[in-house]
Amino acid sequence: MNITVRDAAKACGGELPDDLDPAALISGVSTDTRDNLEGKLFIPLKGPTFDGHAFITDAYAKGAVAALSERGGERVIAVESTLKALADIALYYRNRFSLPIVAITGSAGKTTTKDLTASVLSQGYKTLKTEGNLNNEIGLPRMVFRLDGSYTAAVLEMGMNHAGEIHNLSRIARPDICVITNIGVAHIENLGSREGILAAKAEIFDYMADDGVRVLNGDDDLLSKSAETERARDGRVITYSAKDSSADVWADEIQSEGLFRQSCVIHANDRAIRVEITPPGVHMVSNVLAAATVGCLMGLNLEQIKTGIEAFIPSKNRMDITRSGDIEIINDVYNANPDSMEAAISVLAGAPNHTAAILGDMFELGGFAPELHYRVGKAAAESNVRTLICVGELSGHIFQGFTDNKSGEQEAFHFKTKEECGEAVNRLIKPDSTVLVKASRGMGLEYIVETLKRGKEDQHG
Repeated sequence: MNITVRDAAKACGGELPDDLDPAALISGVSTDTRDNLEGKLFIPLKGPTFDGHAFITDAYAKGAVAALSERGGERVIAVESTLKALADIALYYRNRFSLPIVAITGSAGKTTTKDLTASVLSQGYKTLKTEGNLNNEIGLPRMVFRLDGSYTAAVLEMGMNHAGEIHNLSRIARPDICVITNIGVAHIENLGSREGILAAKAEIFDYMADDGVRVLNGDDDLLSKSAETERARDGRVITYSAKDSSADVWADEIQSEGLFRQSCVIHANDRAIRVEITPPGVHMVSNVLAAATVGCLMGLNLEQIKTGIEAFIPSKNRMDITRSGDIEIINDVYNANPDSMEAAISVLAGAPNHTAAILGDMFELGGFAPELHYRVGKAAAESNVRTLICVGELSGHIFQGFTDNKSGEQEAFHFKTKEECGEAVNRLIKPDSTVLVKASRGMGLEYIVETLKRGKEDQHG
């Protein structure tokens, strides 16, 4: 990193003790003593069930050159809040670089859009992108600390579950391009309404560069209105659409090519190009358009954008389609909210064979949870999902929405736990089925995916 202990202390307003060498170089920053801490700054964080301050001695034993502390003591930089200090040092470090930074948020699709955007930009830039779920007030600084002089662009995902969180992330990232994919109902428990969610997501603009650009999904009703407002104010707005040719970047001739692939024609800068998209789903076209829009803003041509889109590989547990025995499994267990659930169901509906959905609880919906789970069940019934398997307490409302609206030979089952489901799932899934598995991350439905795979492997030797 090439910053000193003195630099870190000054960046976070910490009190530097006499028993630390202020000129010592810091090679990295860590919040976890399980990491390699040789030459690093250790920042102990506090959570509901842990306190990193208990591991400061261990950090030094593993080679840390310095540590922060809210409690004072020997060989520690004293700070009021280690979490705020983490952000302040990350901001100091980020400001050492002049590369363009793209920030992405939204209720659904932000991780896929991040990966697509990074794939596109990699055709012209060495691009750092957010890894895994490092998109919050702890994870985003960790990604910033991975910057070095070899990178020429960065794509950072910003997640949140309460107002003010993206404001803090924007303060660190100082983005040049801000993308909002959509405004759904994820985290409505904490934010009260879609309008409240929009306000929280729009915090991404709070520290955008003076000449920065907002990239907004013109197919989202709230973002479309926001685009009109922002364009009237300063004009630095670009919209994309899978439906409206008046958008700055848009798509048409959207064609499904089976469960695994689709294609569309992207129109931008008075040119057009056909691209192949994996995985399927109209929502994927929207994600592709967001990435293409960023590519255009960053000076890439449509041929480079096409190459980046077609090189995209979905992240693990995100619309990951695999074959096991005689069934296809759509593994989308990384996370879920009502909007992404319905999008995944629409993909499943395109399968030519027997369709089955194994759906679990969606969290952080508060008092809206019964209605929103019911809506998902109704959507599954209306999409002609043949077999529905529900897992968890809240998913009982998915079960009810399905049974109230099903017809013909559609069938539904409900299990309170994933373990109960696991005991029965291989009996309930018919041969030659396409199976969607999806739930909020905390449900751990990768257990069901593995159970299905083992069962099919046993049946087929």
